[in-house]
Amino acid sequence: MVLALGTLLASVISAIFGLAGGTLVFALLSWGLDAKQAIPLHSGVQVVGNLARFTAFWPYIQWRVVGFFSILLLPGAWLGGLLYNYFDPILLEFMVGTFIFLSIFMPEGKMGSTKPWMFVALGFLSSFLGMIVAVTGPFIASFFVLNNIGKEALIATKSVCQALTQIVKTGVFFFSVGFDFGEYRWLLIGLCTATILGTFIGRWLMEKISQKRFNQINRILLAVIAMGMWIDAFKHWLF
Repeated sequence: MVLALGTLLASVISAIFGLAGGTLVFALLSWGLDAKQAIPLHSGVQVVGNLARFTAFWPYIQWRVVGFFSILLLPGAWLGGLLYNYFDPILLEFMVGTFIFLSIFMPEGKMGSTKPWMFVALGFLSSFLGMIVAVTGPFIASFFVLNNIGKEALIATKSVCQALTQIVKTGVFFFSVGFDFGEYRWLLIGLCTATILGTFIGRWLMEKISQKRFNQINRILLAVIAMGMWIDAFKHWLF
């Protein structure tokens, strides 16, 4: 019940601001499961959550961005799965958190000014890192915030990019790593139902927030998430 309610809240937040929900879901899963279970299950729930946001925001999707983003998704996930046991996930988490935090202070570019190869690189890095540190939504969001697209376009386009990333990751976990999703089917059904409901509640609430306030809150959330990643890393290193 706690997991379902937490996931409902997380999906509401994701539908309003386009980030933070996945981080909260992963934190909830990590309370009762170790990382080897939490990361694949998080991917499965996020597939459904992002497809729900795709449905809710589909008129605003920037398909050109999605096309470039998807080019190197599979190689990135394959390489991440191959090196899954050789990288220190805590160090990578700290580095991703640092990038997210620094992005808050970078000036926003003009809409559409980002070069195509940057989205290709973003897709590769998000799928690679996602195999090891699980939560890459804020990493993608920070890049989109810098690209200065509208709130609906940010949520819509990011949801498709993340859905593709999570589908590839889930496939790698199932076919290459051998994770048994069926063992957790009832947990997945409950969490996926909560995330669909939360998405459409959040979609309704998001319309009541101005673009200026959206940008302000987005940067605050990115800062909180980045500091949370730092704290998590230091906890592992010190204790």
